Amino acid sequence: MVEAKSLTFRFPESSDAILEDVTISIRPGRTILSGASGSGKSSLLALINRLYPENCDGILQGRLTLLGRSHDEYKPGEINQQVGTVFQDPDTQFVMGRVEEELIFTLENLATPVEQVDQRVTDILESLQLNDYRHREIDSLSGGEKQRIAVACALVGKPEWLLLDEPLTHLDPVTAYRFVEWLDKVNGLNVIVVDHRPHIWGDFFDWQIGLEQGRIVQNEPFQSVDDFTFTRSIARQEGEERYMVEEVVRDSFQLKSTTLQVRQGEVIAILGPNGSGKSTFLRSLTNGDPRVGLVPQSPEHLFFMDSVERELQFGHEEAIETVLVDMALHEQRHMHPLSLSHGQKRRLAVGIQSLSNKSLLAFDEPTAGQDEPSLHALEALMKRHAERGQTILFVTHDLSFANIANTFYLMKDGELSGPYGDDLWQDAKKLRHYRLLGGPDVTT
Repeated sequence: MVEAKSLTFRFPESSDAILEDVTISIRPGRTILSGASGSGKSSLLALINRLYPENCDGILQGRLTLLGRSHDEYKPGEINQQVGTVFQDPDTQFVMGRVEEELIFTLENLATPVEQVDQRVTDILESLQLNDYRHREIDSLSGGEKQRIAVACALVGKPEWLLLDEPLTHLDPVTAYRFVEWLDKVNGLNVIVVDHRPHIWGDFFDWQIGLEQGRIVQNEPFQSVDDFTFTRSIARQEGEERYMVEEVVRDSFQLKSTTLQVRQGEVIAILGPNGSGKSTFLRSLTNGDPRVGLVPQSPEHLFFMDSVERELQFGHEEAIETVLVDMALHEQRHMHPLSLSHGQKRRLAVGIQSLSNKSLLAFDEPTAGQDEPSLHALEALMKRHAERGQTILFVTHDLSFANIANTFYLMKDGELSGPYGDDLWQDAKKLRHYRLLGGPDVTT
């Protein structure tokens, strides 16, 4: 698939290379690209599908051969006949309003015969168990649901290669397990995956390539690894506050009105399946309530300054040096926020809200795209603010990171239940009902 020799890539406005002196050979099979956030993994993926360098005016040096041809011999869009891609943020690759329209649009761009289009759409939706989404508006879907639709769009053209950038990040444990299980059974499909959490994939991969600051530091057969570990927060819990969440109705979904009663210094995790209403709950929680600071799933929504430093300084006089170091953004302080990697953008958004002095800090999927050091830095930041008496509330599918919470709520079909303590993890029936128990013993 890929032959690279002495490959170096950088953006024209920067003298620092994103990838430097990369020499690799990626053969058919299943390969995982690993490495710290900002190490160049997503940029390498973008070179493989020819999104870079043409679409970013990037400067590429060295030799890059894709599927036996030099990268610059391909016409625009030509390689997409053989390579399907799912990006970290699925919103960036949708152009149509409804799921069916998006799939049809993809097939039309691949010059699929008209008489085959409808059946191809039906086949891919059935194989991914997405039939119920065929006529849904994409904007009405949860982050995890959008991720699954993006995978369907990547596969509907029957590519030889599938490139996946953090594909499990927004999937609940059951959906993630079933996705890997399904992908494992697809015959003749070669896969390159960027992921910080290879343990979720089991023994799926054949090969592992590791990057560090744009250089190859690992190139060897894949070996399974253990998950990261996190410890429980000790809550001060010195007072109580109430937050109102009003009813939300859209399409066939209904978020039921709720009064959330929290204690100062409490660390709360909200868990549940994709599409259950968790993100809608957080957005509703912040509506018109100045006590709440929200980090949304798409962190770009918080940015409007021209540098990381200015974003962190805006609207207050707090010192930002500690946040820059904690969030591993010190070297990026003068960069434009939109030029950061996905994981760095999310850490910047976390840093912005951590300086806001809000009573309640709400984080929507804060662990997405984060490596182990970044996750532990996030853990430390949340615990530090809880110790100051702020309430920490986060939505996550990362059950390992959820261990830092001392209180748990569950959501399904727009209804919140809880609070629960540690005894939740002993209730297998409840865990299965809320799709928190992945593995071969899972029931629908």
